[in-house]
Amino acid sequence: MKHILVVDDDITNLKFVEQSLKPHFKVTLLTSAVQTMKFLLTHTPDLILLDINMPRVDGFEVFCTIKSIDKFKNVPVIFLTVQNDVKSELKALKLGAVDFIFKPFIPEIMISRINTQLELASYRNELESLVSEKTATIENLQDTMVIGLAELVECRDGETGGHINRTAKYLQILVEAVCMNKLYTDILTDEYINNMIRSAPLHDIGKIGISDNILLKNGTFDDNEREYMKQHTILGGRALQKLIDATDGESFLYIAKDMALSHHEKWNGTGYPYGLSGTNIPLSARIMAIADVYDALTSKRPYKQALSHSKATEIIIESSGTHFDPNIVGVFKSIHPKFEQVYKIYTQE
Repeated sequence: MKHILVVDDDITNLKFVEQSLKPHFKVTLLTSAVQTMKFLLTHTPDLILLDINMPRVDGFEVFCTIKSIDKFKNVPVIFLTVQNDVKSELKALKLGAVDFIFKPFIPEIMISRINTQLELASYRNELESLVSEKTATIENLQDTMVIGLAELVECRDGETGGHINRTAKYLQILVEAVCMNKLYTDILTDEYINNMIRSAPLHDIGKIGISDNILLKNGTFDDNEREYMKQHTILGGRALQKLIDATDGESFLYIAKDMALSHHEKWNGTGYPYGLSGTNIPLSARIMAIADVYDALTSKRPYKQALSHSKATEIIIESSGTHFDPNIVGVFKSIHPKFEQVYKIYTQE
């Protein structure tokens, strides 16, 4: 049985509504805003009948308070008002009321309007559920494609030992810690953080465009080779821009482009490809820079041995304010043991 909450300071009105609705619904009667908010702490009715003209706190204020709480956003509210109160009707519609029931109440009309709004609410909830399911399916497909592309790069690059998984996990640990420390809160929304984590595997996508004789060289690069290798940032940015242009511009692709293009930029402006400095470097790329460098330092290459966690950490901390954003390095100092844990887990796989 659907649960209807009725809020009105007039006891006579409440009793009449209760008598009319009880055969059809579970009914709760309240007489004030204070009672209402206390009740809603532990209950979620299917629909609310709310009187506009109440003492101290009127129905409009109660409505706004209710709708500011996420779990009540989809609960329909029908205002109770007197006939020909056009001003109140207009205000209620602007606030988001779904309907009105006029006093004096006619039971048949009241029940019909309630049933209509309950049915519409059910349709809305079903539609939102379907949209959420489809969105999740699309995101899963996108994530699978991202991992597939990243693994293709890793295969060409001759990487082993879970570089993709490690860097993505390092980035997740670091960005969540930056958020917990209340840094860059104007940028680090939940959506931004989620998109960073999703797109992290694409940061080296541009290596697909680098020739094998350079990408797979068993030794250090000479100056010309090093300059050529730097082009993977430009190539990655271009590739992701083409994906953006060919789609509806999924937000995670913009962040993926920022990371691919700028994760080798340095805080002091001596990085590449454009010599960006400070906060002109996208935040996602500044965070990825630490994750990527840590993984490079602690990974074995044909031309070098893997460094220990403590040595890699020391190098990153010493590079604060030159290579890396000092604010992010400050956070890294407090959570770097988690990087070592990730390294041990993923190198054992």
